[in-house]
Amino acid sequence: MEKAYSRVTALASGTAMLLVNGLIYAWSIFSVPFSEQFGWSSAILGLCFTVILISFCFGGLLGGLITGRWGAGVSIPLGGAMSCSGFFLCVLLRADTVWLLYVCFSLAGLGVGIVYNAIMGAVVCRFPDKKGTASGIMLMGFGASSLLMGSAAAALMASPIGWKGTYAATGAALLASAVIGGLFLRAPTPARQEADSAPAEGLTPAEVIRTPSFWLYFMISAIGSAFGAGIIGHARYIALEAGAAASLATLTVGLISVMNGLGRIFFGMLYDRAGFRPALLCDAAIFLAAGLSAILALKAAATWPALLAMMACGFSYGGVPTISSAATGEFFGPAWYGKNFSIVNLNIFPAAFASAIAGAMQTASGTYTGAFLLFMSLETVAAILILILGRVRKRLETR
Repeated sequence: MEKAYSRVTALASGTAMLLVNGLIYAWSIFSVPFSEQFGWSSAILGLCFTVILISFCFGGLLGGLITGRWGAGVSIPLGGAMSCSGFFLCVLLRADTVWLLYVCFSLAGLGVGIVYNAIMGAVVCRFPDKKGTASGIMLMGFGASSLLMGSAAAALMASPIGWKGTYAATGAALLASAVIGGLFLRAPTPARQEADSAPAEGLTPAEVIRTPSFWLYFMISAIGSAFGAGIIGHARYIALEAGAAASLATLTVGLISVMNGLGRIFFGMLYDRAGFRPALLCDAAIFLAAGLSAILALKAAATWPALLAMMACGFSYGGVPTISSAATGEFFGPAWYGKNFSIVNLNIFPAAFASAIAGAMQTASGTYTGAFLLFMSLETVAAILILILGRVRKRLETR
């Protein structure tokens, strides 16, 4: 008989696995060799990051289907093998094979998306009493990965093994984490599950996309994802515009990553204590305050206020996936959690283009203030949608 591990063990394993898989957000570090050795432009490398995010979204959908049919024991190793293959294939890159770059990171993004979805589905449903906290802890690992794993990758690339050895080691780490970590996500036996809780209930994906709650929440989270990704993708350059030294601008990127991780814990706990509406309103309020502070700081060339504003953006950005994970279970039930979460998680899709929009606005005007104004306007709309969502959910609860 296979051993079933406790939910705390599953939570720890899921957090460690997401810490490894979150390295796709350290693209600014992993892309350095391609710029230096092959001379590929920022446009080429920026498009690759867009490919990564889009592939990650579709990987989540694929992961929901695979996990629903064959279980996390199949989907997690499969996703690990795909992301491993993507990084291993990168050692074949040459200056004239840009197409292969996109193939490699399409594979890597799909693989990470599959693993991400399977982990969240396997762990969050085991914490019906603390959905937000469990999500926040795991996603803290995912958010902190760009700082920890990215720093390790940078050190390895500067060592004698070079970037090719680093990519091979990264692929091996992704596969190992999926194979080993997945062993600790085995669910309790059906008999134990029946004793611990009532049979799982919930809406099917087809039913979910016909509900007002889904579309309202999807728009709210898409705006938050776009605000966070659009600003964080240019954090170093925003810091430089505010007058920061190059070393401080680089440090800011790491500090934003830390705040992103802390935000996931904070909003997870807030969700469990106060519910989705206060958590979403708090998230929107911090986004708006951070945007206004950044605009004033850039106009005054006030370095530290601008850096603090971007750290606040990172903090709020961390709340979006955490709230999404918990709200999916609360709104639509646990029965189809994996598939429903993959659909809700498509809110990341607009974020793949937000950074490009912010960059285009800066190129046209010479400043990032226009981008902050745009994202603040959208976040104001999100705040209104949150109030509407609260009314919709309240009506459903009173039926």
